[in-house]
Amino acid sequence: MAVTLWQYGLSLKKENLEAFKKHINEYIKSLNIKETQQIIEIDMLVTLKDLDIASVRELKKLEPFGEANRMPTFVIKNLKIDSIRALTDGKHLKLRLKEENMCIDAIGFNLGELASEYKLGEKVDIAGNLEINSYNGTDNVQINIKDITKSL
Repeated sequence: MAVTLWQYGLSLKKENLEAFKKHINEYIKSLNIKETQQIIEIDMLVTLKDLDIASVRELKKLEPFGEANRMPTFVIKNLKIDSIRALTDGKHLKLRLKEENMCIDAIGFNLGELASEYKLGEKVDIAGNLEINSYNGTDNVQINIKDITKSL
């Protein structure tokens, strides 16, 4: 089979397409990939001092979010875990995180199993989307966790 590889793709004769698909699928199966990792594109590193309700509301001007206009993703590093618990029968993760004398709430949907991997007082780095959480008539900045890891 004559295949030409280019920097960003390949070309092959039409009559070789089915054979190519068969071979590439066999190769992929031979890799025995159990799970994939999502790549998170980070837009900005911020600190809690950078965040307030007004600045998070400004993000709404970028809407509507979707495939062609993804929601901005932020990273906040070295946050101390002030509280941690699993919600909804262990399905979701709820954190209160601290930086100096400032706090932020964080929610991790479908990340509840991580509640047992982190301890109070540990420092973590968080990647996620910023949002306003309205509860009992009070608005607070919250981060919707896309990824969490222990700080180095």
